[in-house]
Amino acid sequence: MADSSRPTSLITSGMLATDSRRASGPRRRRRSWLWRGIVAVLLLGPVLLYLAREPLLTAAARALTIDDAEAPADYLVVLGGGAETRPFAAAELYRKRFAPRVVIFEHKTDRITDLGLTPTHDQLYRKVLELEGVAAEAIVRLPGAVDSSWDEARSLQRLLASHPARRVVLVTSAEHTRRARWVFRKVLDGTPVQVRMAPARHLTFDETNWWKQDEGALAYLHEYLKLPFYWIRYVLSDEQAHDASGLPIRFRERGAE
Repeated sequence: MADSSRPTSLITSGMLATDSRRASGPRRRRRSWLWRGIVAVLLLGPVLLYLAREPLLTAAARALTIDDAEAPADYLVVLGGGAETRPFAAAELYRKRFAPRVVIFEHKTDRITDLGLTPTHDQLYRKVLELEGVAAEAIVRLPGAVDSSWDEARSLQRLLASHPARRVVLVTSAEHTRRARWVFRKVLDGTPVQVRMAPARHLTFDETNWWKQDEGALAYLHEYLKLPFYWIRYVLSDEQAHDASGLPIRFRERGAE
């Protein structure tokens, strides 16, 4: 009995081994194709990205730009920075009767400005606006030095507490419009005002060629770094609605009138 069972056992073992080899064959082929695919992606991926760089970089820039300005508005609000473009764009909108008043901010000064060697930020903006046809009495300068988009939004919030508005149009650089809208809407949350954006175009680059110039690359890369910084810093805070007393700014100021 023992001798007769051995051939059967060997045959069975051989069949199992054959079945195992047959089953492992497709698995090996699948792994082989998987590795070939990975290698192809690693080799061809950079090439495809390079070939598609212009539409991808253009799309990345356009994702930052918001252009939804509508007339009439109560205020054109010119954000700080970009003196060679932003006040000029605001003046053009003023001439088109988008709004009867233009808001500018008092910004922090540096040593050169303190020595009187260069005009202050608001002096420069006012001069450009007046030369571009904005009436002097239409320019509203908000007191209190600001140093960021968040500070500017808080400053505008104080103005609207005593001078309510239905719509404001923010004038800023194209790549800054998305973050600026987010900041102002967050700070002005709870006030009945629409925040619209008017991008001021750069003189030497735009969304279609920004990566070809150092100034453009710095502007857009800086903005993509600032976006997560602002979200992390301010989304987790309740700073936008309250001052040091713990009361909402708009309610505190109305109560003091």
